[in-house]
Amino acid sequence: MKLGGLLKSLAPTIASAAGGPMAGMAVKMAASKLGLPETATANEIEDLIEREPDKAVLVKQADQDFKTKIREMEIDLESFKTEVEDRKDARTKFASDVTPKVFCILALILYGAYVMTVTILPHDQNDETIISLVLGQLSGILGTCAAFFYGGSQK
Repeated sequence: MKLGGLLKSLAPTIASAAGGPMAGMAVKMAASKLGLPETATANEIEDLIEREPDKAVLVKQADQDFKTKIREMEIDLESFKTEVEDRKDARTKFASDVTPKVFCILALILYGAYVMTVTILPHDQNDETIISLVLGQLSGILGTCAAFFYGGSQK
């Protein structure tokens, strides 16, 4: 996608995105501001500006919107990176600590004992709600244990 000087001078951020992975989003934002279909090309945008110079203001607004969108995406990416690093760090710090292992083994034993108790002993119809709540809670704890030890960033 070759851009002329008109779009480069009016919307430098959108023009710099041309040819890169963000090109489609940049052109779509400019096209929607100008009332063009989403399939419009950068050359069609330039042609419209040449025919109707008053639309240049809309292209500048689209450029500002695109800058804002890129900043938001960078912030989201940074927070995701921080989150992943935090998880990796937790596994590294607790690798030699026995507390998480003991907690997870205890939760597994409690889960098994509770299931056996509920299965073997007779229970009232009214007890089924409480049984379901406790089983759900214990299942959630076991899921958290599994995620801690076998999560996606575990190597």
